[in-house]
Amino acid sequence: MQRQSRAEAILNVAESRIERARTQIFCATSRDVLRSIRNELSAIIKTLGKVKHKVSSIVSRRSRLETTCDEIQTLLFSKEDELPVSSGPVEFDSSHHYDLPIDYADEIVQVSLFLGAVSVVIFGIGRRHGEFLMGVLSLILSLAMDAQSPHSESRRQNTLSQIPRTMETALSVFKLDGQTTTYAVCPACNCTFKPKANLNSSGARYPPNCSNRPRPEDVPCDEPLLQCSPGGGLEPIKTFVYHHFHDYLAGLLSRPELEAIMDSPCDKLLSSIGNAPPRVIKDVWDADFFRNFEGPTQSLFIDRGSEGRFAFTLNVDFFNIEGNLQRNASTSTGIISCACLNLPLDI
Repeated sequence: MQRQSRAEAILNVAESRIERARTQIFCATSRDVLRSIRNELSAIIKTLGKVKHKVSSIVSRRSRLETTCDEIQTLLFSKEDELPVSSGPVEFDSSHHYDLPIDYADEIVQVSLFLGAVSVVIFGIGRRHGEFLMGVLSLILSLAMDAQSPHSESRRQNTLSQIPRTMETALSVFKLDGQTTTYAVCPACNCTFKPKANLNSSGARYPPNCSNRPRPEDVPCDEPLLQCSPGGGLEPIKTFVYHHFHDYLAGLLSRPELEAIMDSPCDKLLSSIGNAPPRVIKDVWDADFFRNFEGPTQSLFIDRGSEGRFAFTLNVDFFNIEGNLQRNASTSTGIISCACLNLPLDI
């Protein structure tokens, strides 16, 4: 009975999220909003996949909700075809940054999850060690609850059931990982292929072969893009993982204290623009470039008014993951990273 109640609660939340996504489609005015809705649908499908209860009413309702998700996916494609590609302001739905699963957990669980997350993210211990720490915490809490109130079995079970067994699940309640898209990359010509949505499974669909023509007169490359995965399915031979820039920026701006910090460099520099430039450059914002760089309205970039004006660096680096001591390295990994210069170095 408890499992059925929990399954019904999950389905209730999923149904509410589905209806909200359907409403957002008709109100969407940009492709980025549709992309956010598509990511939300994928998350909903994963949630539905975790409902394993075999009661007929639960199975039937879960199947109906999955069908609804497929219908919404069709609506998404139709809506996307209607929207023109614009170079104007981008509308992005950042509501998911304000809805953290950790907020709904028991206070004892919140402290336990925070300790586990800090041990991995800040202190840098391995995830297996972090999972051991979480397991020890669960054991200590269980013993403490038994000693304090041996008759409150339901509260004990409810609290301990909220502490996950894996660090991946523990970190997910803080939503530390940004939205990503994994592209398949051709091993021969390096052409990239975006995955097609596959809402009814945890994976994505890619074309089996490269269709790129390096030059107009060339025949298609036709290099295989996929290989067998350890689980028996197919996965890209070579990948490019793209972290969505708009989601990254929305995550920063969803925290008011960070937004104030990010506005500070422009405001400080603008207030000192009449003074002589510093003789010693201690920060990138001390450079002449920002003192003279014009914004979109032919005023100074740092004269932001009520807007946010942010500067970023783009860094590209490739390295040998096999180590520099090994000869004839066969693998190379590249990183294209972006950093916000408005943030202090320690952030």
